[in-house]
Amino acid sequence: SSYTAVEDAFKCILQTLTDAQDCIQNKWEDFKKKRADLERKMNEHNLVLNGHKRVSLCVGGQIFDTTEETLLKEKETFFWAMLRSGQWQPDDKDGRYFIDRSPEKFSKVLDYLRDGEVWNVSRLSGAETNKLRQEFDFYQVP
Repeated sequence: SSYTAVEDAFKCILQTLTDAQDCIQNKWEDFKKKRADLERKMNEHNLVLNGHKRVSLCVGGQIFDTTEETLLKEKETFFWAMLRSGQWQPDDKDGRYFIDRSPEKFSKVLDYLRDGEVWNVSRLSGAETNKLRQEFDFYQVP
């Protein structure tokens, strides 16, 4: 009978909607778990960043922000003396240490301290390579 066919179709539609609702609910629960995990990771990352003292440097007029941990990776360096001797204080109201050096070369020194990798100097001229070496020597970074 046609009533039975309509009832069966309605049951089929109802089952499809129920399945879709269950699927959406499962995806929503997965999303909330992933979001909570991401928020936890972000908080852990912020704690790690906040757990290490942030250091702001003004090198040749350019601002560099890093952590004390990065600057102190190599012992007996310019940065070790600056941060551990107690004789240096930040120069400006923003708490930055001023260093009157080339910011372009300093960025290579900071990259080395962050990554531990020597910057590729193959594209530099001999004079540029010497200038970069002088910069590493100035900061007493091996």
